[in-house]
Amino acid sequence: MHLAEIDHYALNGSSMIHKAQTASKAVLAVLLLSSIIISQDIYRLLGVVLVLLGLFLVARIPIWHIGHLALYPAFFSIFFAILTAQQSWVNGLVIMTKAVGAALTMLLLITTTPYVDLFALFSLFMPSLLVDIFLMTYRSFFILLDKISQLIRSIRIKGGYTPWQVIKNFRTISAMLGTLIIQSFEMSERMYRIYELRGYNGKIPIRKEPGNLTKIDFTMMALGLIVLIGVVLPWEI
Repeated sequence: MHLAEIDHYALNGSSMIHKAQTASKAVLAVLLLSSIIISQDIYRLLGVVLVLLGLFLVARIPIWHIGHLALYPAFFSIFFAILTAQQSWVNGLVIMTKAVGAALTMLLLITTTPYVDLFALFSLFMPSLLVDIFLMTYRSFFILLDKISQLIRSIRIKGGYTPWQVIKNFRTISAMLGTLIIQSFEMSERMYRIYELRGYNGKIPIRKEPGNLTKIDFTMMALGLIVLIGVVLPWEI
C-alpha cells in the first residue's frame, strides 16, 4: 500500500532533509509550488523538476518506488493538455509538467515529514475542524489511489482501453471518474462513522511545539527562494 511505504520513508529516514524542521520543509514546498504555478516556460519548469529530483536524491528517497504516484495527476491532466496542445504542443507539455512537478513537490514533503508533524504545524494557524478534514482527506487520498489502480487494471483486462480510439477512451475515463466520486462519498461517510464510534468529538489532539531552526532549515528555505526568483526574473538580466 502506498500509504505504508510513504510513512516508512518519512519515519525512518535519516537524511538532512528528514532532520529539518517541518516549518522549513513546508516553506520550501510552498516556494517550489509557487514557482511551478507561476512559470509558463517549459525549460524553467523542467529546471524545477530537476531540483526536486535532486532533493529526492539528497533525502535518499528511491524515486523509482514512489515516482509513479506523480503520474496520476499527469494522467488526469491529459484532457486539458490535449485541448491546449491544439494551439501549441509546448503549452500541452507545460500543463503535464506542472502536474508532475506539483505532485513531486508534495511527495517530497510527505516522504520526509511524518504526517502527524505536518498536520501539527497546520494546527498552529488553522481551525481544528479544518485540520481534521485535511487529516482524513490525506488518508482517503491514498485509499482512492489504490482504487484507481484497481479500476485501471480492470479496464485494461476487460478491453476498455483501446489505443488510438480517443473518444472511446474518454468515455471510459468519464465512467471511471463517476465511479470514484460515488465511492469517495461512501468512503467518507463510513470513515466518519468509524471516528464517531471511537469517540471523535470534533478535534484530534495532534498539537506539537515547533523546534528551533538550524542551518539546514535556512538552507532549504533559501533554496526555495532562489528557485522562485529564478522563475520570476527574466533570463536576460
